[in-house]
Amino acid sequence: MEVQELLEKASSMIGLTLPGPLSSDLGRQITTLKRRINDIESDVTEGDDIRTACRPLLNDHDIKDFDKFVQEPILLSQAWAQTRKNYPNPSMQGNINALEKLTLEFFGDIPVTAITKDRQKAFFAWEARLPRSQGRAHGKNRFNKDGQTILKATEISAADAHDLMVTEEIRERSNISVAEKRAILADKLVPRRTMTTIRRDRDGLNRLFKSVRELGVNPPEALSYKEVEKHVKDQAPDDELYVRVTKPKIRMPWTEERLARFLTSPIYTGCLSEHRRWKRGSLIIRDATYWVPLIVLTIGSRIEEILLMKRSDIRYRNSHYCFAIGTGPEQPGKTEDSKRVIPVPQLLLDLGFVDWFHALSEDHGILLFPEAARRTTSGDVTSAFGKHLRRILDHLGLGDFDEDFYAMRKTLSSMLNSAQVSDGQRQAIAGHRHGTVLNIHYTAHPGVCNRAWRVSMSCSRWSMCMIQTDWKLHISRISTPVLLTSKTCAC
Repeated sequence: MEVQELLEKASSMIGLTLPGPLSSDLGRQITTLKRRINDIESDVTEGDDIRTACRPLLNDHDIKDFDKFVQEPILLSQAWAQTRKNYPNPSMQGNINALEKLTLEFFGDIPVTAITKDRQKAFFAWEARLPRSQGRAHGKNRFNKDGQTILKATEISAADAHDLMVTEEIRERSNISVAEKRAILADKLVPRRTMTTIRRDRDGLNRLFKSVRELGVNPPEALSYKEVEKHVKDQAPDDELYVRVTKPKIRMPWTEERLARFLTSPIYTGCLSEHRRWKRGSLIIRDATYWVPLIVLTIGSRIEEILLMKRSDIRYRNSHYCFAIGTGPEQPGKTEDSKRVIPVPQLLLDLGFVDWFHALSEDHGILLFPEAARRTTSGDVTSAFGKHLRRILDHLGLGDFDEDFYAMRKTLSSMLNSAQVSDGQRQAIAGHRHGTVLNIHYTAHPGVCNRAWRVSMSCSRWSMCMIQTDWKLHISRISTPVLLTSKTCAC
């Protein structure tokens, strides 16, 4: 009891939880160690050298390096700060910040050297229980900047309680089989974190360990994928009704039917008002809501690249109007290959994109779609615009978990693949790194590619065909035309 307070203080510094009650044998060991430390302190006070005075104690604990032993430990928060310096790319900062919050809540701000393999296993088992929707109940919006902070442990407890109640209700049903019970539970249980996300966080922890070496610390070894997955699976209870629901997002290309319904929706054939894009009316409002989905569909670009384009990024080259994507120093781009110049597709030209661009007033601002950037105060234009468009899609009856706005990008790539366009050409258009030719040269000069594709559309269906044409990406409409520039659908 006399050393309880000392031991609790020491344990909290390295994130250990004390067993209770303490055994008498452990208490005697602590008392002996404290007495020896007191003796060393007394000897040093009387003039002895610190290294000489403590050598017997360090030898008993097999500690060879005195300087390393007395060095102040590198805490988890310090290690994450170093990781941010090592990985400054904005695309990495979000992952680092999210994982830092998780690790600090679970471990506390402990020395990195204390994160052993066993403790890593406990962390990933805990993380696997996180609801897929975690972090979304903060209540923050443009009217409420503060919101509320909800601990991950609280969200896990709430999800566990819900699943327990649902499972016991289904268990009591005697009129259905075990297979039927499991099928019902798969729909009713709270989806948890996917293994893909857990593997990503394992990589983040490994980056942390690599970064901390620069601070003079020999960190523990990160678990392998196999070790992480095995430990998570081992947590499954021995219960025939146990189902771990994860609901991973598998983005699918938009179907022809969904594309036709979207492109003949009130957004393009006439809506009621700016804030009622899903209701039919006489207004066609040419802004980001109108143009951005069409651009993503026709060139397969990253959504953020289009939302942050400047007016000066519309250029006239070799008798063609082009999009200069990711070429500015302030613009997003994962790699050098993200910088590319792509001709404006024929479909956009037919819909009057160039005329709309030239008609922009001087007070329009520097950005091509300033209203999209103003939807967010955090700088995350993609999420803000995605929520805006998702709300419209839901009203149109086009909301889908897998065929979402971002999947429009995959739609183009899939169509090009079906049309036998080479991987290098598709990657160059989309700004991927693995193209065989540097994208900015591939997409900016004529004569490189003589294959293109077009989408032929009528009100009832879309069809896909290859044509031999010049270098540009060409989309045209055939059959019965849809007059998207008129107030009503001509079909």
